[in-house]
Amino acid sequence: MHMYKSFLLGGISLATMALLCGCGGSDTKASQAPPPAPVTAVKALSEDVPDYRYYPGITQAVLQADIVARVSGYLEERNFVEGEHVEAGQRLYLIQQAEYQADLVQAQAQLADTMAQAEFARYTLEQTRSAFEGGAATVYELDQASAQFKESMAQVESARAQLMNAELNLSYTDVVAPFEGRMGQTHVNVGNLVGPSSNTTLGTLVMLDPMRVVFEPAGSELVHFLKADSSGTVPVQVTINEAGGSKVVFNGSLDLVNNKVTQSTSTFLARAVFANPDEYVLPGLYVSIRVRLDTIKGAVMLPDAAFRSTPTSQYVYVVDSKNTLQRRTVKTGNLYNGLRQVTSGLKVGDVVVVEGNPMFVKQGAQVKPTIVDSHDYVSKHQSEEKDASKAGGTSNTQEDQGDDSQ
Repeated sequence: MHMYKSFLLGGISLATMALLCGCGGSDTKASQAPPPAPVTAVKALSEDVPDYRYYPGITQAVLQADIVARVSGYLEERNFVEGEHVEAGQRLYLIQQAEYQADLVQAQAQLADTMAQAEFARYTLEQTRSAFEGGAATVYELDQASAQFKESMAQVESARAQLMNAELNLSYTDVVAPFEGRMGQTHVNVGNLVGPSSNTTLGTLVMLDPMRVVFEPAGSELVHFLKADSSGTVPVQVTINEAGGSKVVFNGSLDLVNNKVTQSTSTFLARAVFANPDEYVLPGLYVSIRVRLDTIKGAVMLPDAAFRSTPTSQYVYVVDSKNTLQRRTVKTGNLYNGLRQVTSGLKVGDVVVVEGNPMFVKQGAQVKPTIVDSHDYVSKHQSEEKDASKAGGTSNTQEDQGDDSQ
């Protein structure tokens, strides 16, 4: 009986311990469940934003001319300083004129002689016609006088053409600027023999204001460009990157969409023109181009901090109605005023994480979101970046969102 009681008491003790252990295990598991992770989130906005397209481009002069010698002779004058601005009609070079002045005098004399001969031939024809009418001249003599008169008139026209040619040749000795612009390096010096056969190109003149820029969008964008071009002025912004990270921006407009697509590259040539009053931009410079084709109505926008990426895609974490994170694959567009367009994968009003501990921001995680305004979030972080940049002594490049005004 004593052994039975001991066994019974032992069994009850073991059962009690097991029950206590079971209850203690439940409490431990409950205490180990992590609380919802705090995150900062924003709501996807709906905004009307510009439809910007970005391209590399090359600057090109509106007018550029090689100044050439059209007549032969020794160079007597050079009337400009290399690299300086010249006016339209300004004398650039003077080629030796004496020979061409003599040719002009000779041509004038030749014209005067042929005109005198033509006048005498006219008088002879009139006299022969009178004699023929009086029976004192034959038909042959009348025809001969008429032919001589016509020949003399042809000689007058030939002499007049020679005179015009002599005047042109003399004018070619005075080489003037065909338009306003900047002269480059000269290829000849005073005393050099110049002309069509040697030292033909004397220098190059370039108009620098306005300036053009050419670029090549993909053929798939052709319809968008044609529609925008036909609807009115298409704003174009030209950005030049300078040493030290600074930028210079010029505003212009589209002035050409070419009439064919290059088959080998499936691109087409487009061109814009912009003012260059200080003539700081030269032809052949590589630049960045932003074209505003249209306005996108009701675009879905998010701060850039919301986006994460893999080598093949981009995604965001959306906070659902139960404060659970859902990974969502998205496609993005242009950045404007610190917010990036989402072209697919989100809708307006979706709550998206922008900040949080990376260990807890994952699919299915429970979170405690603090929702802030997207514009306030962007403004705050841009200010912090500027302050940090100033403190570090580095150059902070402002986001490319310049004015499109012409």
